[in-house]
Amino acid sequence: MCTRRTISVASAITLMLALASCSSPERTGTSFCGQLAKELPTISQRMTTPAQVRATVNSYERLTERAPLNIESDIKVFTALLRVASSVNPSDKEALQQLANSSYAANQSALAVRKWVKDTCAVDISTGLNITPPRIATTTTTSVSTSVPPSSVP
Repeated sequence: MCTRRTISVASAITLMLALASCSSPERTGTSFCGQLAKELPTISQRMTTPAQVRATVNSYERLTERAPLNIESDIKVFTALLRVASSVNPSDKEALQQLANSSYAANQSALAVRKWVKDTCAVDISTGLNITPPRIATTTTTSVSTSVPPSSVP
């Protein structure tokens, strides 16, 4: 009886862990860069309509779900700023000033995300363009002199 209960509990725990691992996306650089490639067509476009703004916010929310821990807080700040900007009333001067203040406050996070994306995904997220990663020499060569000093033959 005790063995059957232990097996049932172990099975339930295994099932819960399996379901939990399926419910959230992988939070790695590779996963983030893959999602970024899917979102680039949306986030690299100018936002001129409310629908485009909502689409961009949704793209950044999907990126936030895959953000590795080292940029998670920065991308959350930037995504929150976009979410607020998407709902601001353009005729409300006080709301626009608050948005401007929030933009200045989020600048450091935006720069951190931009640098991380450039370094990790080789994409300039502000333009949507792929960049060439820096080339680092893996081997070095040295020139070896093959000349023989003249002999002193009489």
